[in-house]
Amino acid sequence: MTAFEHEVELDVSAAAIWLAFKDQNTILPKLLPEAIASIEVVEGEGAPGTIRLIKFGSVSVDGGYVKEKLVNIDLESRTVVTEEVEGGHLVQFGFTKWVQTLKLISTGENTSKVHVTAEFEGGSEESIAKSNEVTKHGLTGTFKALEQYVKSNA
Repeated sequence: MTAFEHEVELDVSAAAIWLAFKDQNTILPKLLPEAIASIEVVEGEGAPGTIRLIKFGSVSVDGGYVKEKLVNIDLESRTVVTEEVEGGHLVQFGFTKWVQTLKLISTGENTSKVHVTAEFEGGSEESIAKSNEVTKHGLTGTFKALEQYVKSNA
């Protein structure tokens, strides 16, 4: 299986960004409407097995979406594992599997980083390169927006 890895440095504590991240279904469509039109839980109540539907905003020329399943959540280590089950990387880049692990890591009293890895299958060399570029850009933008949200609501 092929892997993707990316980190985003943040000027807020891991605890603060984790609190904001837990409310991402509400916060992200307000912060980034051009990227995320809506996030809706379609099955489950937040435990592993929960499935949510993320509809992309106007930056997605084809009105894309992704359905992702929560595989695991570890509150103590601030780690979330999700698997795309429909849309997203599977449709846009031709992957047959995309499992993403996101971990918030404290790097200081008021600094942290988000470390994201994804294991995926399928896709061409060209689609993998494009996916890496788009995913890094999206993750950086999302977490920098959350960082600013945390700072402005402190």
